[in-house]
Amino acid sequence: MIFVDTHAHIYFDDFNEDRREMMDRALEAGVASVFNVGVDIESNREVMDSAESLDPVFAIIGFHPHEAKRFDAKEFEDHIAEHEGRYIGFGEFGLDYFYEHSPRRVQCDALEKQLELCIPAGLPLVFHCRDAQEDMMAIFRAAGVKLKGVMHCFSGDVEFLKQTLDAGLHISVGGPVTYPKNDELRKVVAEVPFERLMLETDCPYLSPQKKRGRRNEPSYIPMIAEKIAEVRGCDIEEVGRVTTRNAIELFGGAAAEWLECRIDGDADV
Repeated sequence: MIFVDTHAHIYFDDFNEDRREMMDRALEAGVASVFNVGVDIESNREVMDSAESLDPVFAIIGFHPHEAKRFDAKEFEDHIAEHEGRYIGFGEFGLDYFYEHSPRRVQCDALEKQLELCIPAGLPLVFHCRDAQEDMMAIFRAAGVKLKGVMHCFSGDVEFLKQTLDAGLHISVGGPVTYPKNDELRKVVAEVPFERLMLETDCPYLSPQKKRGRRNEPSYIPMIAEKIAEVRGCDIEEVGRVTTRNAIELFGGAAAEWLECRIDGDADV
């Protein structure tokens, strides 16, 4: 049984003292790969460098809505062209009206431009949405195509789940599904089609309940899978098998090849 952490930020300073040891713990816990997600030009370079120095790691590059006020479309276009082949997807980008570190209109403009630049490449798109569901869906509709990608750290209700699925996206779930008061997310997890579900940590943030108050890390993925198995009435092996297969099929390419090589003795994965 293997797992995939489809959304992490292991380039953060939180991991400077034990990055290699942290990845060893992930492998020991059955986490066969970690997708390392950038938030701006500088961190994008870091995730690509780490993908080349840490074997189980793959890079996803983008511009977080918190950083939208610094987004330059031409710079980003040149950036993704310069580093083509070093990343497996684009993100995380989207809208965040909870913190609103960048003005809402600026966030929307940046998201619209990123979609315009990234959709034609055909790689998966990784979205962030917090308290901005209506505007996010309006932008998706305006794009005029079914999207290939994932709504990471899903935090909406069942209605937003339906809209997200209709847009073509997968759903990624992390530590919050284990929080005692988060019944709404567990309702979503019970409803999402299994073939559209994936796992993530979003580390160093959002540690599972058993590790609350500590830095999150990829080795905690099995705790998330265990709670999902409980909610869906299946075993953790099935959660690992299905969510790993979903990651393989969505991302394809080098990440899929790596994961396929690490599937051991389970013809159903």
